[in-house]
Amino acid sequence: MQQQLATTPPAMQFTHSVAANVVYWQERTKALTHHNLPVLDRDRQNLYRAIRFGLQLADTWQETAVLILQSFPLIEKRGYWGEWIPILERALDKCPADQLLLRGRILDCLGVFYRYNQQSNKAYAAHQEELQIGEASQDNWRIAHASINLAAVCRHMRRFDEAEKHLSSAEIAFRASNAPLVKHAFVKLERGLLAQAQEQWSAAETHLHDSVSLWREIGDPVNLANSLKLLGQVFVVLNKTEDALKAYQEALDNLNPSENYLDQSKILNDLAVLHFNQGNLDDALYQLLAANSSYLRQSGNVFDQAMVSTNLGNVYQAQGKLIEAERAFRRSVTLWETCGDQLQLVNALSGLAEIKRAQGDMIEAQKLGQDGLELLADYPGDVWAQKMQKRLCEVATASKAAAIS
Repeated sequence: MQQQLATTPPAMQFTHSVAANVVYWQERTKALTHHNLPVLDRDRQNLYRAIRFGLQLADTWQETAVLILQSFPLIEKRGYWGEWIPILERALDKCPADQLLLRGRILDCLGVFYRYNQQSNKAYAAHQEELQIGEASQDNWRIAHASINLAAVCRHMRRFDEAEKHLSSAEIAFRASNAPLVKHAFVKLERGLLAQAQEQWSAAETHLHDSVSLWREIGDPVNLANSLKLLGQVFVVLNKTEDALKAYQEALDNLNPSENYLDQSKILNDLAVLHFNQGNLDDALYQLLAANSSYLRQSGNVFDQAMVSTNLGNVYQAQGKLIEAERAFRRSVTLWETCGDQLQLVNALSGLAEIKRAQGDMIEAQKLGQDGLELLADYPGDVWAQKMQKRLCEVATASKAAAIS
């Protein structure tokens, strides 16, 4: 009698195959650096497929969630957060409420990507839940991460007092957990950003100098480049032009070997602003066209697309190229509406209103100005908002006078 061979059921074979694939990708993403990100990036669709199947199965979702968390540097540095937010939301839905450690880590990443995607309210809620988990489990590491991210979200929302409170909590919690130097570098960076947002330029310079020094000591070229870029912005405001140029150039030098094209676009945009402020319009346009690369336009980084487009509008306007300026400002208005950044939207509306006035369209110029003024009503004490209000009032007054005459 012929002996029958035992066979593995198809469903079990599929589960084993998915599990093996998840393990394979866990190995590949275990130690992501600026050097191996480009190779992984070129194979990201296979990574995405492994995660999609892994999240579907009860036996593999937890290891898949770990794989997603390990993939954070790829998603962050390549601007893929828009397409990965639903994946993280699915992982969070799968995670039981009593798995505090994993749930806290998922919320941490999800909140960061919400912030990058200009979804500030969702980011705030995610990090608040993360903070509650940290406090409930008396986990200073989780408290510190939740707090520094809440500080960043509040800075974006221009709730500066609350941002300062969370940043101080993060600093205390990182010290209590004996955090490595990299975490203290991020605290210094966030302090610089918070001072910069409030136009406290001397304090911003001090904090960002400290951040640059720490990143040099750590030996992280990409985060060093980011701190140098921000320090360059402060130098520009303080009229330290040569220092700003040196900071931007060093930042680009640090990024060149790493294929961090999105970060390069940000620095090129800042260089353009520097040239614009000096009246070097041709140089400014050259840098902005380089910043407005196909890589940036095809990325999910809508914020920086909007920033570059607004600055293109400013340069074209200064060159008297009104058609090109209008096109750039209209694109930036659409992008800022997508981002939900009201103050930047008002800035773009102001530029567009000035273009319409220059073109003789006083009716649209007045309407755009009024739209901007209505949005500014939500920011009565904000310094930048007050500057834009003055600008819009001047546009409205000139347009009204021209329409009457």
